[in-house]
Amino acid sequence: MKNNLAVLIPTYNEAQNIELLLEKIKSCTGRLSLSRVVIYVIDDSSPDGTARVVERMKVALETENFFIHLLHRSQKQGLGKAYIDGFRALLAQPDCPDYVLQMDADLSHHPESIPAFVEAMRAGAELVVGSRYIPGGSCPEWKWYRRALSEGGNRYARFVLGSSVSDYTGGFNLFSKNLLHKLDFGNLDHSGYGFLIHLKYEASRVTSKIAQVPIQFSDREYGVSKMPLSTVWRNFMLVLSLKFKTLSER
Repeated sequence: MKNNLAVLIPTYNEAQNIELLLEKIKSCTGRLSLSRVVIYVIDDSSPDGTARVVERMKVALETENFFIHLLHRSQKQGLGKAYIDGFRALLAQPDCPDYVLQMDADLSHHPESIPAFVEAMRAGAELVVGSRYIPGGSCPEWKWYRRALSEGGNRYARFVLGSSVSDYTGGFNLFSKNLLHKLDFGNLDHSGYGFLIHLKYEASRVTSKIAQVPIQFSDREYGVSKMPLSTVWRNFMLVLSLKFKTLSER
């Protein structure tokens, strides 16, 4: 039985990156035995014309089993809210995709890794985490202090939350539809990149079928990073609050 795949890509001012990304996704997924691949670009009314580029690529790339949908949002509402809206839209469909991949639009996540995600899911995983911090994973363009901060933060999250997930803050992950149906999206913190920590933590509470695949994380091709420095402190506090909440539920 062939599976179908959805890819959720939140965007804000990614006109310079999204065209190449969509082309690469089509090339990489075309080599897999999938019945259907649907890309959902969730755009927060980007002033740089990202939506126009997506509409143009829709015409250029769509085939009988590869589709591109543009989900418009009237204003910038953040990464977490974009994913929640995307997950809910998919779960509301009668033919919800078997696998749902989340990835960034800035080419920091390489579509060439997608086959490894699908292989791990077909082997029985319900969540496949793309990790920079297992053998084979890397951030080759990062300075040592940036890597130390990120890796240290992920070790801290793993220690406090008690999960096997090695990369809590990474945004390249694959979910089964069965796992998504188990999650309460109304309970998730969706402020900034803390959403990714909360999402993986909640997933780890409802399934033990978690696999990790190594990924190479690259700096964005065009534009500037959208992560403020205050995110580090907020994520530190979020991890503690998740732990305390879990203890209070016992």
